Amino acid sequence: MARLIRTGGGMAVLRTVRLLLAAELTTALGIGLTEPYVIVLLHDVRGLSLTAATGVLALAAVAGLLGSPFAGALIDRYGGRRMMAAGLALAVAGLPVVAAATGVVPVAAGIAVTALGFAVSIPALVTLLATLTPAHDHRRIYTLQYTVYNIGMATGAALGGLALAHRPLIPLLWAAAALTCLAALGMTVSGGPRATPRPAPAPPGGYRHALADRRLVRLLGAAALLSTVGFGIFSAAPPVFAIAAHDPAALSWVSVANCVAVVAGAPLATRLAGRFSARAALLGTATLWALAWAVCIPTVLGAGLSTRAALTCAAILTGAGELLIAGALPALVDAIAPAPLRGRCHALSSLAQTAGMAAGPLLVTATTATGRPLLLLSAAIALSAAATGLLLEYGGPRRDRTARRRGLTRVRPRAR
Repeated sequence: MARLIRTGGGMAVLRTVRLLLAAELTTALGIGLTEPYVIVLLHDVRGLSLTAATGVLALAAVAGLLGSPFAGALIDRYGGRRMMAAGLALAVAGLPVVAAATGVVPVAAGIAVTALGFAVSIPALVTLLATLTPAHDHRRIYTLQYTVYNIGMATGAALGGLALAHRPLIPLLWAAAALTCLAALGMTVSGGPRATPRPAPAPPGGYRHALADRRLVRLLGAAALLSTVGFGIFSAAPPVFAIAAHDPAALSWVSVANCVAVVAGAPLATRLAGRFSARAALLGTATLWALAWAVCIPTVLGAGLSTRAALTCAAILTGAGELLIAGALPALVDAIAPAPLRGRCHALSSLAQTAGMAAGPLLVTATTATGRPLLLLSAAIALSAAATGLLLEYGGPRRDRTARRRGLTRVRPRAR
């Protein structure tokens, strides 16, 4: 890690980045403890109907979608560190409410506040890392961040699974998650330089100015399409295929294969990050994710690999694509974004990915209802091709003369 940020400010910056990644690990641990088991808590423990439970869960997605635009503006105004701390503080406030409340309204409020907190803290961390590390190392540091997040999520999910055999203990998972977020909050505010940031001119137009850049719009469109294929569809399609094949145990293979692909492939992805452009990495993601679903087509048609083998291959290819997009997408956003609008641009990227994560399950639901799994696989490949088209039209970062005249040149600010 020292090599990654040696040019970015010495040992003080190194300590800050280490603390931020440790905060990311502990936050992900808390998310892993709770996120997979929300329906179990609401339905089995609190007694809500499945309809009410899924409705509350959908509220979390809505809170995240609505919170991202506000998060971007606040990050640009107050800085990444302050807003990351504010987001974690919201999560610390919301998680105990979920653990203790029994009614629909307080539980829904706790989940919404928690989701809003993470909607603020995630783009804030990305923006903060961008200000602390040199631009040529952004892809490496973002890939490392994504790997750390996955390790924390997997560990938390494994520990949370131990509580499923003891239903009264399940609410304690949310209390434990609050403690992990509190620890992450402490790490966020305790480390790093306290220098006053150089003032940046107020960005005229805010989001309107950011979205006037066609390169950013193309990139956001590609991000939404890829997120639909690699995150949204991947989260919902394997259970449908496994249950249809009467092999639910295949899901454990899918989870393990995806996790192993991400963790084992991270060193190679980090090492190769500087060997090819970020756009090439995103094109690689589109290719890998299209191939992941193409592998399943013969299986759906009754030939080729077994369902378990096909889904395992898809999980490995998806994990490889995740490593590429994890470093490349935020690095491209950094390359485009003027410094005073960096928080907004990262929030837009987070919003695009969240929209894709929501659209994927809806697409799976629609094709499952019609009994046409081949249509789903074809749609996934078509969406990957559409993302490829947008990326091929993407012109790459260039200095915007209008932005420079308005004082929006990409001067790297000090960490806040």
